[in-house]
Amino acid sequence: MEISQSKYLATAPNITISLPSSYEVETTKAYPVLYVLDGDLNGGLVSGMLQRLYSSKGSNEHIIVGITSQDRIRDFAPTVNKDPRGPVGAGGGGDQFLDFMEKELMPTISQRYRVSKFNVLAGHSIAGLLVMHSFHSRPTVFQGHLAFSPAVWWGARETSKATKQYVTSSQLTENYLYMDIGSEGGEMRQVYDSLAQTILRNRHVDLNVRFDEFEHESHDFTMAAGIYNALKGLYQYQQKQGL
Repeated sequence: MEISQSKYLATAPNITISLPSSYEVETTKAYPVLYVLDGDLNGGLVSGMLQRLYSSKGSNEHIIVGITSQDRIRDFAPTVNKDPRGPVGAGGGGDQFLDFMEKELMPTISQRYRVSKFNVLAGHSIAGLLVMHSFHSRPTVFQGHLAFSPAVWWGARETSKATKQYVTSSQLTENYLYMDIGSEGGEMRQVYDSLAQTILRNRHVDLNVRFDEFEHESHDFTMAAGIYNALKGLYQYQQKQGL
């Protein structure tokens, strides 16, 4: 699917659509939508696991929208990095990318396909950072957030700080949140652990969370390691919602 022009992005990302096997048969059914960042790399992984779970009555079918940015650090990092230990001056386009998704991509998907009102955002690493930014800054856009090894160490830790403030406030919106971490150490692990502990201590009844630690998996494999648990937990949450 092409979106040739965007009011919010100089370069529109590549979009791929994967429809459930029942889509052409069950012509009155509306489906939840799972938006997968870095769709070229991770879309097949999510699609395959969903199909396997659905065949064993462990998941709902979803329309999967893969989104591949032409510049993922620019588009997925919500703030500009000023820390000399990282790419100084990189990032800062996260909100424009979410504007594109919320105001252009999602309405287009709704017009072209039979969708329900349940949307999920999934991403790994810097894309997981954008998932967490969406979770606290636009909590009603997606009803589920899957963040695999989210790069919450980015910049001045703005996303981690804002997420902590959000979960300790009275503004928390009903949602499902999955996070995981692998064998990453140092400051990345410290920032992640602090955030996870704050969420667990302060989550309200409306926030359904599931966190995993994969001590023997490196950063690159935490999405593959966690996708089963993330989607199984998502299904349990959807069942509670009557979906």
